[in-house]
Amino acid sequence: MLIDHTYFTHGFRHIQNASLGTRPNPNAAEVVGAIEAYIDDEQERFLTFALGQHVGNKVHTYLVCRDEGDKIRNDAIEKVCDKLREAFADYTFYRILRASNTQATITGLVKLKSANEYASPVQRQGMAWNSMVDRMREFAAWSATDECALKGISVDANITTKINALNL
Repeated sequence: MLIDHTYFTHGFRHIQNASLGTRPNPNAAEVVGAIEAYIDDEQERFLTFALGQHVGNKVHTYLVCRDEGDKIRNDAIEKVCDKLREAFADYTFYRILRASNTQATITGLVKLKSANEYASPVQRQGMAWNSMVDRMREFAAWSATDECALKGISVDANITTKINALNL
């Protein structure tokens, strides 16, 4: 995987119980599992947006092979991955926040309840998306230079466009 749950243990992307630290916490494994599922679900889509269909699929396949234990190493792909990790963490956080207020059931969506008081995630979503946009603009500029050895990268304009609090 391009990233793991540790990108959500501190800072503005912090998710409660995202750490499997030294203190036993019964919720941590469930939270980490949910984060890892989002990462797994979103990685290929993000790479396609960030790199274009062909290069995105190539990088995704490379990462899957590495996860499965292949000893392959491609320095050009590794450098691109290093440049994309923080942007992908922002993108994943945005997607997590987008789905955070409700849970799907067989009869429809239900609003989640807890001892904590819920606040709208809209402000944080905007922050996460716009942080990703800033990183992707830097990546797009870098990928057009000779320093980027992976050729054929095409960054989708949607992930270099900022949004406001209304996701517009």
